[in-house]
Amino acid sequence: MTNAEALNVMTRLNARNEGFSPSERRIAAEIMASPSQVALYSSQVLAQKCNVSQSTIVKFCQTLGYKGYPALKLALSAELAHGEGRQQVHRNISSDDPMGAVAQKLYESKVAALSETMRLSNSDDIAGAVDLLFKAQRIIIFGVGGSSLVAQDLSGKLTKFGKAVLFSGDSHIQLANLASLTSDDLVIAISYSGRAKEVTVAIEHATKLDVPIIALFGYGSKPTTIENGIKLTCVADENLVRSASIATRTAQLAVTDLLFVALSQRFENVGERISASQKIVKDLF
Repeated sequence: MTNAEALNVMTRLNARNEGFSPSERRIAAEIMASPSQVALYSSQVLAQKCNVSQSTIVKFCQTLGYKGYPALKLALSAELAHGEGRQQVHRNISSDDPMGAVAQKLYESKVAALSETMRLSNSDDIAGAVDLLFKAQRIIIFGVGGSSLVAQDLSGKLTKFGKAVLFSGDSHIQLANLASLTSDDLVIAISYSGRAKEVTVAIEHATKLDVPIIALFGYGSKPTTIENGIKLTCVADENLVRSASIATRTAQLAVTDLLFVALSQRFENVGERISASQKIVKDLF
């Protein structure tokens, strides 16, 4: 088992939670609630606590990508041991890690976020979101904290298509702008937790105004669906320490970049549009 696999138990549980059966959810909940205890349990003890059979435990471990329960316990123990007595600065990176290990772990973290996000992306939802983007007269984008950087990046990309895009770091201004939108426009809400107050308020008001919505949330976040639009999901393993939302931002950008490229396919003269915008910027130098 590689180091990446050994430090990936919680990520796998978070990413696959919505697809678990009721019995599998009980197993996942037990592991996430008491990982240090589960690392000491036999498969029989865990089966009894979760009210499932031992064979269900084995199948659950295989669903997560492990050969069996011993392999999952080994990975879980390694993940727990890694954090004991060491100061974490980001995810599984500790303050005493050498530079080579820091680079490798950061790379693995970003690759994991990208691969899990792309694996869980629903093609129909992406296509539906692109339809909304293509039809929208005006687009207003909401994002707070690290998500605001993703929102700003997306706003810059969408303007290349000649779209009227509204984005401001001041959420009050953004909410005020929302009042003038109609059903011909679009709201894009970006929040990994799905609980950012500014984002939830924007979604509530957009729904009342019948403005279509694209919500980009973390996998398993609430609400699970968007009443007047489409929910897209991304996955990032930053459940222990989220020092700068690095993996989260990587996952979010993977989805917004996918939307940008897919939308580019809808425009016959997209190359000319992008070239023209780049030429104007070059004139500054």
